[in-house]
Amino acid sequence: MYSVGVKIEGIESRRRSAGLLHIVIAFFLMVNARNYLVQTGYANMGLMVPVFIVALISGLYGIFRRSIDITARYNYWMRLLQVVTFALMGFAWIGTGRTIDYIAIFIFSFLCILLMFSERRIFQETAITMDEKGLHIPGYYREHLVKWHEISEVVVREDFLTIFHVRQKYLQYQVKQDLSTLEVAKMNAFCKEMIEQVQTPSTAE
Repeated sequence: MYSVGVKIEGIESRRRSAGLLHIVIAFFLMVNARNYLVQTGYANMGLMVPVFIVALISGLYGIFRRSIDITARYNYWMRLLQVVTFALMGFAWIGTGRTIDYIAIFIFSFLCILLMFSERRIFQETAITMDEKGLHIPGYYREHLVKWHEISEVVVREDFLTIFHVRQKYLQYQVKQDLSTLEVAKMNAFCKEMIEQVQTPSTAE
């Protein structure tokens, strides 16, 4: 099995937008906490103080994430904190009788759960692996397998990896790691061998 680190544009853009999503969620937390206090006549101020604190932390994390958490080590835990905060605030809203408000809050809690798991994956190293089954390409929630019979050619270079589909389409990824000439030659030879193996039976017919 071979592996090569690549840059996948969809995942790269998701990484860049993670900080902005933290800021959006912080704003939504603050707005709903304020609305709750207005709705209840500021009777449960102590209940919303933790919400404002989490919103402040989320906003600051979103603004300074690239400088204080370069490897996104704490991103998962921030999302988990947001999920719990939204859930608790949603239950608090139930007592007010305003159905639309607490449904929206629970929806945001669910969205944070999705972000929690998808972002945990996108912040991992993105690498395309090659084995007897095909090429495994990283995705948001799981790897995508491109089987050898779907591929007409794979070209690995020091700067780009290109996958040519049998339907005359191709995918190209920028290589992020330093590859030696020997490594490039081995991967190209392996891919060529796998493609020829699956093409041989149909050729014989």
